Amino acid sequence: MPTRPLNNCAVRLAAAFVAVSFLCTAFAGAHAEDASCTIMRDATYARMRVPYRSTIDTTQPNRKPIHGEEVYTLNMIYRQVLGRWIKTPTSPQKEIDGEKGIDATFSNCRHDGDSVLNGEPVTIYSATTRNVTLIPFTGDLKLWISKRHGIPVRSEANASIPVLGRSHTVKVFSYDNVSPPRDN
Repeated sequence: MPTRPLNNCAVRLAAAFVAVSFLCTAFAGAHAEDASCTIMRDATYARMRVPYRSTIDTTQPNRKPIHGEEVYTLNMIYRQVLGRWIKTPTSPQKEIDGEKGIDATFSNCRHDGDSVLNGEPVTIYSATTRNVTLIPFTGDLKLWISKRHGIPVRSEANASIPVLGRSHTVKVFSYDNVSPPRDN
């Protein structure tokens, strides 16, 4: 499929989309003394040590939904935003350092129960989050963590971003048969 240049509005929207997708799993500033925050942070860091594919769906009032994908292969991350794949060299340590550099804070972390998601036993956690760097936002995060593997299988975030307003983002992770996108 031919690609065309992105206009300023599309670039800002894409940047916001990527920022909100980070909200769905970013756990840099979790309070060490809070056991639920520690579990959520550890699961997020564990995710960065294995290849994964995720779908990211964001909705906002009175706007078209945005769908994106992310493929992480340990040495490269591919993000599809607005129909285009963006390829960025990376490593597990770079991803972890990036999470720490976001300067997000988390509070009110709590265990919300246990469930089964697509046949996978999970534990559900939630937290309140705030980020004052990158694209500032505040929001609520819910994270489904695999009981068998200790990594996220789903996250949901409700965020408030200045200028863009409220958003709801769902990120679903898959860890099987991960390979770079074909059309990249």
